[in-house]
Amino acid sequence: MSKSRARAFVRRLGVFALIVAVALLGAACVPQESSSTTAAGDTTGTTAADGGTSGSSMIITIVMYAVVIGGLFYFLLVRPQRTRQRRQQELQSALSVGDEVQTIGGIYGRIEYFDEETDTAVLQVEGGGKIRVARRALANKVRPKG
Repeated sequence: MSKSRARAFVRRLGVFALIVAVALLGAACVPQESSSTTAAGDTTGTTAADGGTSGSSMIITIVMYAVVIGGLFYFLLVRPQRTRQRRQQELQSALSVGDEVQTIGGIYGRIEYFDEETDTAVLQVEGGGKIRVARRALANKVRPKG
């Protein structure tokens, strides 16, 4: 399975999990029918079963919603972003002079040198021209054909 198809599958799975979680939490919010008996000696008309369960069940429901939504945010947004950042950091540390690279703008070139002071790289492009790009603009290392 290709990466793009796998990502699309994971997104669909996440949306499905969100829908199921909301449905389950919604079902948990529906009050349960119970027999209402008046406590002995109670003249206010309140039942013994109403002792405060509705307030606590509402808090539990809100906490469950927060946990589910927080988990989905983590697995669908935060975790993939951290993975991309880690891969980009590994690429940046692995680059050296003489490597053939591609910039995020699609320019191909060979690294001539790095300027550590300004955090840039000078690339020699086809035709003998040189350009200076930010080091973070180097998207990936190009593998030689063959």
